[in-house]
Amino acid sequence: MIGFYATQLHLLARWTGGPWGVVRRGIATLVISMLALVVTAWLLPSVGLRDVPSAVAAALVLAAMRTFLRPVLIAYVSQISVAVATIATVLVQALAFWLIAGAGWMVLDRPVDAVVGSVLFSIGNALLTAVLSTGDDHSFFGTLVRQLAARHRKDDVTKEPGVVLIQIDGLAHSILEKELNAGRVPNLARWLRSGGMTLDRWAPLLPTQTSASQAGVLHGNNDGIPGFRWWDKKTQRLMVSNHPKDAREIERRVSNGHGLLAKSGASIGNLLSGDAPRSFLTAATLDDPAKEIRRSHVLDWFFISPYSYVRWTLLSIGEVIKELVQARAATGSEPGGPRDFPYPLARAATNVLLRHLSTALVIEEMWRRTSPIYVDFVDYDEIAHHAGPESVEARDAIGGIDKIIGIIEMAAVDAPRPYRFVVLSDHGQSPGAMFAQRYRKPLEALIQDLAGEDAKVQGATAHIEHWGRLSPLLSEASGINGMTRAMTSASFRRRAGAVDDAEKPADIVVAASGNLAQVAFPAMPGRAAKETIDAAYPGLVDGLVRHPGIGLVMVRPIGRGPVVLGAGGSADLTDGRVDGIDPLASFGSTAAHGLRRVDAMAECGDLVIVSMFDPDAGEVAPFEEQIGSHGGLGGRQSDAFILHPAEWVIGAPPVGAVALHEQIRRWLRA
Repeated sequence: MIGFYATQLHLLARWTGGPWGVVRRGIATLVISMLALVVTAWLLPSVGLRDVPSAVAAALVLAAMRTFLRPVLIAYVSQISVAVATIATVLVQALAFWLIAGAGWMVLDRPVDAVVGSVLFSIGNALLTAVLSTGDDHSFFGTLVRQLAARHRKDDVTKEPGVVLIQIDGLAHSILEKELNAGRVPNLARWLRSGGMTLDRWAPLLPTQTSASQAGVLHGNNDGIPGFRWWDKKTQRLMVSNHPKDAREIERRVSNGHGLLAKSGASIGNLLSGDAPRSFLTAATLDDPAKEIRRSHVLDWFFISPYSYVRWTLLSIGEVIKELVQARAATGSEPGGPRDFPYPLARAATNVLLRHLSTALVIEEMWRRTSPIYVDFVDYDEIAHHAGPESVEARDAIGGIDKIIGIIEMAAVDAPRPYRFVVLSDHGQSPGAMFAQRYRKPLEALIQDLAGEDAKVQGATAHIEHWGRLSPLLSEASGINGMTRAMTSASFRRRAGAVDDAEKPADIVVAASGNLAQVAFPAMPGRAAKETIDAAYPGLVDGLVRHPGIGLVMVRPIGRGPVVLGAGGSADLTDGRVDGIDPLASFGSTAAHGLRRVDAMAECGDLVIVSMFDPDAGEVAPFEEQIGSHGGLGGRQSDAFILHPAEWVIGAPPVGAVALHEQIRRWLRA
């Protein structure tokens, strides 16, 4: 027991700033206890305080009881659930109320008043603690670390290092370098200055988006993913990467059961699980009760504990207000992204709820000695879509993730095993006004004009990443397997551009992924040839190629391999022959490789379209409702990074997520 409390005191000192921090915390605890007791007596007439000295003495006893007893209850009773531990605390506290009344420091009319008073006191204590420590991440996560230390014995300590892989979704290498040079990511900068870590580039191939990159990194296979969404002719439905049902199907197709996290790993906040035995907030495993809901102290604590609940509620409200103010200040700026509701709620969900819940789950997995752990922080990517990759809001999100990385590093010091860290991005983002802004109509409307009024065109170009990010959060918060998904599935898919499965598909389906679009003709079996498309819709392909907003169109002529068409010429991807101006010249050295790779997929669209790209400005024209985009070709969306221990050497920068997977595999084996 002495060792137990010594550990608790040690952790309290570390997370509050040393001995003086413990003193400040003790004073704050006593003051909060006194205030909660006064409020309880005011709300409950049957509970009375005799005088100020008696009230101080009673508050001191209650504060001491909570300080010394609650860790023991968490250590033993919360193995059942946090709710049971909370009830036990209230009942023991009620006994303390009765004994305090017996000592003459308090007046209670009936024994039941001790229980009611204990409930009110606990609620008041939690509310005041949450309000006063709302902006203090160290207090919040320090409380969690002490709880985990109480629940998990360190008898089975291992010296073999574990690995935590932290994905900063959508952050380009060049933007990270700017943040490092500006001093806005002090924790990552400290790692690099120490010489213990090094920063390298890697190049994601088309499609430059999360499901393809995570499939490659976590499973070593990202075949069959031609975009973030696409029309699947085999199943005759629109596939949307972050929809739970579709993410599960994608993982089924790419997984061989031996992913990067198989056997002993954990997946947190990802689209795919990497075959991890435990996964949380992961789209592909939401329907798997063995891997998701009810397997975490953190989930109970985060959504049941009044202290945690009130804190993240207040922070979320603050984030919504912050977005409304910043959006109003940005009114009239060009390009302007869509920032009305529900985006402010999505921003609060990613910047507050997902960021803090994912961090808490990583810390819990470190106390479980799990390795490797792969977590995806999506807040920068979400904000950059709406405000721009280099906006003040997006830079603030990078700084916030850097602080969280410092929290995870600090928590690792006391974990039962040492941990090493790898920080990486899955792709970058390219700025640029939306195609619909530039040319006064979305891509599907242009295709409708070219195909004729008799053609039925279905567009899937709305921004829907935030809907997918909210689904796992709602699922975990509900605590009821399947309920939230049943409530959100249909609306989610309609927002993504899907139609009811019973409906007859449109003649033409346009599925956008940033400035990449997969265009399918569902009634045409197999891969439709250019001549077949021209016969059905004369002038469609040629009209697209001539449009100033289109950079290239890839299509297959009869009896030939893929050909890339541009306004000034064409390129044959089979033999490399170029006629006229090479349409790939401005899109980078990996453009042809990426297009050939997508063309080889059975799921590839009949037409593959990439928007215009301005190399001087680095801008694209996304087909989705975004001003920072990824998924296609052009600019920083193909510029990703990996920050890793210096002795884990990379030769040439990996090209493609599969190559990066192989590199990480070699590191883990070593």
